[in-house]
Amino acid sequence: MPVDQPTPGGPAEREVERAGRRYAVIVRTAVLLSVACLTLFTVPLDRSVAVVLALASWSAFYWGRASRVLVLDTAVIVVLCLGARWIDPVVLLHDSTSWVLVAVSITAVCHQWLCEPVPGFVLTVVLIAAYLAGSAIADPGGWTASLPLGLWTLAEAGLSRGLRVLVRKASRAVDRGTAVGERVRREAEIAAARRADEREHLATMHDTAAATLLAIGTGMVTGREPWLADRAARDLDVLAGRAELPEGQVDLAELLGEVARHSPVDAEIRVTEPICLPTRPAVALCRAAGEALENVARHAGVASAVVTLCRTGEGVRLEVTDTGRGFDPAAVPAQRHGLSRSIVDRVARVGGTAVVRSAPGSGTTVELAWHG
Repeated sequence: MPVDQPTPGGPAEREVERAGRRYAVIVRTAVLLSVACLTLFTVPLDRSVAVVLALASWSAFYWGRASRVLVLDTAVIVVLCLGARWIDPVVLLHDSTSWVLVAVSITAVCHQWLCEPVPGFVLTVVLIAAYLAGSAIADPGGWTASLPLGLWTLAEAGLSRGLRVLVRKASRAVDRGTAVGERVRREAEIAAARRADEREHLATMHDTAAATLLAIGTGMVTGREPWLADRAARDLDVLAGRAELPEGQVDLAELLGEVARHSPVDAEIRVTEPICLPTRPAVALCRAAGEALENVARHAGVASAVVTLCRTGEGVRLEVTDTGRGFDPAAVPAQRHGLSRSIVDRVARVGGTAVVRSAPGSGTTVELAWHG
């Protein structure tokens, strides 16, 4: 059924208003046609057939235009009321068994879902006045007995309006709750993105300038190495956001070769074939491997390490192994970021895992895995 008028408010309120209008039109049409069919058993056939056909034709027109033809719809019911003497034999009883009264009641009730309060009240008063006028035409001396039924119809319309108000208030509360939840979710996403950016910045700082300065400060390099100037320039590019990342798929083995060339220790790359990965996980794995090699230079007491790369189904496994002095991973202080941020967290952010296996005197293996 077409939506006849705009519905302001949030999504829940709009949907409730649309559903309310649809339900009102369906109920109004079904009840009106049902009670009209009663005339087939109570009045001469020519009049009853004419009434049923007229109301069926009007209902077909009314079905898709309800909110736009409320005045015409009211006029149709007014005509029924004024002609009640000829189409409703029980109208003289002045009780609720009159089918015309049922048509008036259901129309007044459903109108409250199809228009605003003031028009709804005016149309209801017109319907009640028409019903009383029809009673007066049918029984000029006793029409006042129909007054209580008219007042009850007004009460029914008021209850219908009240129900619509309550339903709209509930839907607005749902919209407010949804809006608050969406705002909280958005703020949480922004905060999470900010924290992730901060972690990435700290990890990048740790991997680049901090690592280079530490190597110089601790004497691991003399400052005259031919590769040191290039490395410092690369660190500055990364920190300034100028480091370019390749698009699409990249060869992880080739990137690891670049990491090995800038490593402070001799890194033997063991890989049997090119292994292509999406850029983000490939870069994350390479930077984590680079940090593992930096740790070898700082802490292992050896000058070499082995980097092994192999496929594992849809993913890859990358290991950095040294035969140095080793350590107890559980004893690493929380403020030391090389393992947690530059290796474990960095790989986790691209959907991978990092495991550090070591023991005092037994060397260290850093196993990085990305599962595709």
